Amino acid sequence: MALTEDQRALLGLLLAGDTYERIAEVLGIRPDEVRTRAHEAASALEEEPKPNPSPEAVRERLRVLERGEGPAASPTAAPARAATVRSPRPAALLAAAAGALVILVVVLALALLDGDDDGESQAPPGDEEDVVVVQLRPVGDSDTSGSLTLARIGDRPAVDLDIRGLTPSGRGETYVLWFVGSGDRALPIAFRPVGQDGRIAGRAPIPSAATGLLPSFDTAELTLTGKRAAVEAIQAAARSETLPERVGTPVLRGALRG
Repeated sequence: MALTEDQRALLGLLLAGDTYERIAEVLGIRPDEVRTRAHEAASALEEEPKPNPSPEAVRERLRVLERGEGPAASPTAAPARAATVRSPRPAALLAAAAGALVILVVVLALALLDGDDDGESQAPPGDEEDVVVVQLRPVGDSDTSGSLTLARIGDRPAVDLDIRGLTPSGRGETYVLWFVGSGDRALPIAFRPVGQDGRIAGRAPIPSAATGLLPSFDTAELTLTGKRAAVEAIQAAARSETLPERVGTPVLRGALRG
């Protein structure tokens, strides 16, 4: 069985230094379930003709994690859940495709727990293609203004942010940029703190696994929310294997499609 996108992301988290307990905390499941998933992913990795990441590095990381956590979990996969047949409505398509994104969204949640993105990111090398500018309009009465630019750099989608006039975020708060689709299911694209300059600027890469989902989102929305509320929304989505509902107070909104 080929390594799935969420399995690859899980192995990436573990190789980056996260533990079963840390990932379980965000996903809202038991550490032994994360361990089982990790061993299943390691087994799938071994079967790939050109494995990436390195199977040797994964085996060594799992050995390190098993020290002090008891015997290694069996890599035998648990019985697969029966597939649910759904009608091809936008909300159903979002839910069906979101399974591969759950672990990738958890990466964002882990980053949020450790501290927001720094807000200024450099553009990766390569020429921009398929540039689309989205104007953002304030929700309610405020002087906030800005835009985002959707671009493809090589084979990777990204969004460039240029927003001004925001109220500085308080302790335990963050601004979250969401791409929102049917049923208020949303993909968190970036978490940003805002200082006294009231500005968000910089580039946020979009997970490659989300590329096929992008046409399902019709609105970009910036909200101000508590970090814990954002993490809890992502935890709940991970447990139900779908995308989270957006949380927070809407500040700016714009149409992704004309």
